[in-house]
This record gives sequence, structure tokens and C-alpha cells, in this order.
Amino acid sequence: MRNLLLISFTYLQIILLIPASSKSQQLIRTEVNEKSNCPCLQSKIRFDDSSLEKIVLHPEEVLANPDSFWANDSSYQLVKLWHQRISFPIPMDQWKGWVQSFKNIPVEERKNNTQLIAAKIMMDREKEFNDKAVPFICSFLPKNCPNISTTIYFTTAIMSSGFQMGNNIVIYGTNADKDNLLIHELFHQGFNRCKPTYNKYNSKDSTVNQIFNDLQNEGMATYVGYKALNEFPKFDPDPKRDDYKFFNDLKTRYRLIERLNDILKKVPLLVNSKVGQKELQDSIWQAGTMDRTFYVVGCYMAMIIDEKLGRDVLIETILKGPKLFLQTYNSLAEEKYMIFDLYK
Repeated sequence: MRNLLLISFTYLQIILLIPASSKSQQLIRTEVNEKSNCPCLQSKIRFDDSSLEKIVLHPEEVLANPDSFWANDSSYQLVKLWHQRISFPIPMDQWKGWVQSFKNIPVEERKNNTQLIAAKIMMDREKEFNDKAVPFICSFLPKNCPNISTTIYFTTAIMSSGFQMGNNIVIYGTNADKDNLLIHELFHQGFNRCKPTYNKYNSKDSTVNQIFNDLQNEGMATYVGYKALNEFPKFDPDPKRDDYKFFNDLKTRYRLIERLNDILKKVPLLVNSKVGQKELQDSIWQAGTMDRTFYVVGCYMAMIIDEKLGRDVLIETILKGPKLFLQTYNSLAEEKYMIFDLYK
């Protein structure tokens, strides 16, 4: 995204007696039955902690030839691509310091590292996770969504809590057992396989599509993770990116909507010059990603659509694109919560 130039009375009695988590399970089962032939339901999620093991248990070997490690380790091949995608140089000296911290731990104590333990817990839960998470994620995706089979790599000493790159996912070891983060990233896999392609007529069209695509993509992934809390209660509580807390705080949510709108209103003025493009790119990255605006505001938009018009309408916005997502939300929102529409 940094390269952007930049959801009869007797019957009612029964429903009221069903706990919320049971309702959630029934909804998922119903949607899964309707999608029984969907390729998405055949997805298999595999976990790989080999990179994390190398760094935690054998840091001497990693530091002996860092270039070889970055070139040949499956996780770090993706980490390198992530740095390229966000145009952020690899802080090699800092990275070596992080790996050195593992080297400073006595060999006999390294196996007790909390990151390694978190990853092992998840490795043991691979089948359980597949059985629960795959149908849950697919319930938010189109019926014909392609298979989202993927490998989730656990590693450490990286600058992201987790990201998806191409057909794979990388998760920081501390977050290896955080179900909601994994679900968030897996939803991105399905979203990216189903979203429409855009004809980029000019820089403004490209920029507008990218901004609102990122808003929808991150927002819906956050919403899917949030809705999963009943079934997957373990999530990342980092206060710097506590999207669920921000989402549930009305003042924070409103402030982020105002901030997003301030940026959107500047797009026509900035998009046609290199200097303006750089300013816009930096603003979008800081507000949208670092300050969680895309995640929180987009999550709220997805919730409003899902609760007021239903899951099928929310899913349709994936197939038809971010313009429909934006304009469907705006048609339901109070005026002060509407998002500035650059498509008009």
C-alpha cells in the first residue's frame, strides 16, 4: 500500500433461548451447507515453524551467513518481498541485533522461548484450526471463491505482526497462537482471489480504486476477525494496534472517520504531481496503516452493511468492488459517519 500513488412466535422463543455462540455456529453451518461445493471449503491451512526454530535455537548459524539465510529461508524470502512492497529498507544492523539476543540465551534455555512455545501450540492445533477456521472464513466469501490453501510461516525478528504475501502468510512468533490474526490474514487471501480487476485509466482512477480497495480489504478482514471472537477468543492485545478496542470506542471511531475524510478530500489536489503523490502516499500509510484507520473504519463499514442488509450484500461488494462497498455503506450511515466519495 505504501507504493500507492497510493457485513411464528414459537420460532422466536426458540431463537431467543439459543446462546449467541450457538447462533453463530448455526449460521456458519447453514452458510457452509449452501456452499458445500465451494472450492474455498476444500482449503487446507498448513503451519511451518522452521524459520522460527532456526533463529531461536540456532542463531549462531543464522548470523554466520545472514545473506544466505535471507536468500534461502522460506519465511525471509517473503519478508524481503514485504519490505520491497512497502518501500522500507531492511534494517540489517538492527536485525542482527535482534538475532544476537537469541544467541545470548544459554543453549539449554532456548527451547523454552515463549515464541517457540506459541508456535508449537499452533502446530499441534493445525487440524482443529482447519476444521473451524476454514468454514468460518468461507462464510464471508463468495460461493465460487477459489481454494485458499496456504502455508502460514512463523518466524521472528521482523517488523510486522503478520502479513500476507502472494499465496502465503508470515506471522511473528509472539502472535503464532493468536487465532484472530491468522483469520484476518487468511481472509485477505480469499478477498484477493475474488476481487475484480481494475482498468487503470489514469493516476487518479488508480489511486481512488487502491485507497478504497485497501479500506475494504483491511476493514473486512478486521470485521471477520472480530466476528470470530465467539469461536476464537485468543487475539493479539497489543495496545498500539488494538483494532477491536478502537472499533468499540465511539470517539476513536469517529475521529478516525474524520481523519480519513480529511485525506480523501485532498486526493484531487495531490494526485497529479510527484510531490503531491509522495505526500498522499505518506499520509495514507501513516493514517491508514500505522494509525489503523483503514482497519477500524473499514470494519465499522462492513458491520453496518452486514447487520442492516445481510451477509449476501456484504459479500456482493467483494465481487463488484470497493465503489459498491463505499456507496452501500454511505446509503446506510448517518451523515456525520459517511465517507467522502471520490467516485462522484
